[in-house]
Amino acid sequence: MTNVLNRPKWLWFCILASLILFSNYTLYRTSLFGPVPAGAVVGSLLDLLVVVPLLTYILILRKRYSLKYLGIVILAGYGAAYLIIPSSHLSQFSFLPNLLLYSEMVFIGFELYIAYKVLTKLPTLLKEYRRLNGINSLFLFIVKRAAEKHLPNNRIGSVLVTEFAMFNYALFSWKKNTSINQGESFTYHRNTSVNAVYIMLIHAIAIESIGLHYWLHSWNALVAYIVLIVNIYGVLYFLAEINATRLTPFVITDSHLLLQTGFSKSMYLPLDNVKEIKYYHGPEKFSKQEKNTLFDARVPDLIREKPMFEILLKEPEAYELMYGLKRKAGRIVLNVDEPERFFQEILNKTNQR
Repeated sequence: MTNVLNRPKWLWFCILASLILFSNYTLYRTSLFGPVPAGAVVGSLLDLLVVVPLLTYILILRKRYSLKYLGIVILAGYGAAYLIIPSSHLSQFSFLPNLLLYSEMVFIGFELYIAYKVLTKLPTLLKEYRRLNGINSLFLFIVKRAAEKHLPNNRIGSVLVTEFAMFNYALFSWKKNTSINQGESFTYHRNTSVNAVYIMLIHAIAIESIGLHYWLHSWNALVAYIVLIVNIYGVLYFLAEINATRLTPFVITDSHLLLQTGFSKSMYLPLDNVKEIKYYHGPEKFSKQEKNTLFDARVPDLIREKPMFEILLKEPEAYELMYGLKRKAGRIVLNVDEPERFFQEILNKTNQR
């Protein structure tokens, strides 16, 4: 019983959402329950437009992701209702599409207001960006530090900064090079196949998009375009990962170790919190419990090798994921292209000799 209750929240969400979809599909699309009562439509709409979004918020989004994704879930719920419930039953709720449209317009208006507040801070943000960029050209670190200073505790601001950084890396960074004027830099991707992994994923998305778009378009044009937009976003994300990996080496300064692995995760680690660095001699795979307190600074690879180093911390340190999401880790594992130089530099900076 304890093992069942300890299942991850996303698994519970999948189980409950599947039960809701299956029960509603069975009600309307099979003859198991006989004629469908007129009032059943109200219950189905509550299931798909209220219960599923609430489950999404409680089990998936809360304290993890931006609330803007709740609007996407509600739209998906309406799409499911449109596909599952026969039009003869939905006809009495002709106002529903307009209600959803107005709700989405209000939500978008709120985001535009937040964007306006960010734009009013833009001159200050640019000034802070230029100051930090003159030290080290680590774009994502710089825009995050500037946003934290001038837009503190602003979750929507963090989302906008993340998406701005993603578009910058994906579209405008192909000819840029890294400039490190303060500290020692260490690349971590040259001996891996990380670029091949991302190119394979982009290739798979492109092939899937072409075939799936035409198939979905013959069935439902709206769903086809939603899936196409999601796939384009996925391609931009992987392009951003390629450039971010190339342009953001690990950097050791006199006071901090800056760890940014590609585009999706980073840690700004004070060196006085480093307890010990050592060559890693543990197992290749980490348990679920270990992953909860571990910052894995390695890039994806076709053949995932054991980490080179393990860094133990005196106190758990926060690391950042996309959209301003944060976790804490008490140990770090990583690989670098110049392991001995990295090891000696950490020893020198932390006085572990």
